[in-house]
Amino acid sequence: MPGVVVGDRILPLGALAAELGLPPHAGVRELLPVLDRVAERLESAVERFGDDLVPLAGARLGPPVVDPPNIFVCGANYHAHLREVGRFAGSGDLPTIPVVFQKPSSALSGPYDPIVRPPETECLDYEAELAVVIGTGGHRISAADAPAHIAGYMMANDVSARDLGEEGSNSLFPSDLDSTAMVQLMRAKGWDTFLPTGPWLVTADEAGPFGAIRLRLSVNGEPRQDGFAGDMHRSPFELIEWLSTTTTLRPGDIITTGTPTGVAAGMRPPKWLAPGDVVRIEMSGLGVMETPVIDEAPA
Repeated sequence: MPGVVVGDRILPLGALAAELGLPPHAGVRELLPVLDRVAERLESAVERFGDDLVPLAGARLGPPVVDPPNIFVCGANYHAHLREVGRFAGSGDLPTIPVVFQKPSSALSGPYDPIVRPPETECLDYEAELAVVIGTGGHRISAADAPAHIAGYMMANDVSARDLGEEGSNSLFPSDLDSTAMVQLMRAKGWDTFLPTGPWLVTADEAGPFGAIRLRLSVNGEPRQDGFAGDMHRSPFELIEWLSTTTTLRPGDIITTGTPTGVAAGMRPPKWLAPGDVVRIEMSGLGVMETPVIDEAPA
């Protein structure tokens, strides 16, 4: 059930949704286009529905958007990250257009849910990413108009099985042909629990300028990633313009925006995630996620 954090408590939005003409069981996707009206009535709603408030402490927080129409994942969007994994040598080698793929919604998990390592991978990696949630959909949205289509921002971890990205692909082509198009992104990044998000969706006005958001990730207290969203090659607004040219965006669509330097694959030797590890992500103004790593239970 969607709710709004009010201090150290949560106000369920069922009663307020009904006042706005929505079904009492309306989900986040139905509420996103009317967030401005929710904000206008929030103070009075807290007074009138105060008995519905529940303590934040101890509440199980799921993904802020549980049923997005689409999950778009942007790769190759931070220069330093590209260089650390050996993909590009200099600025002249950077992609001229955004690199975007999709993850299934089944990959979503909450901000404190475990990351489940499947037995097929030994090279489990993390990627702290700023995620954008679409509030107002549209087609061919310009970068200048894109801010009006953003409901807010949240944290995401684009978990990746690095050793599965090219699994079986090279056999499809002769060795003298370029088979880079056959990278198995779904296989590497689409497993259940491979997209923790949260802990909540922060509206764009509360989050402030996206470029000032600092992304930090640590594993078992060891700092790994530390960068600013302003270092992106393509801004969230440019990504919205690019995506909406091809695909009509809808309320609830999630767009992750790439990761800064510091992933396990870029370390020498790599420090892959293992059961017992705890991944902590913190972004200024967006909160904290802490996700333990566990092995998949035997079938």
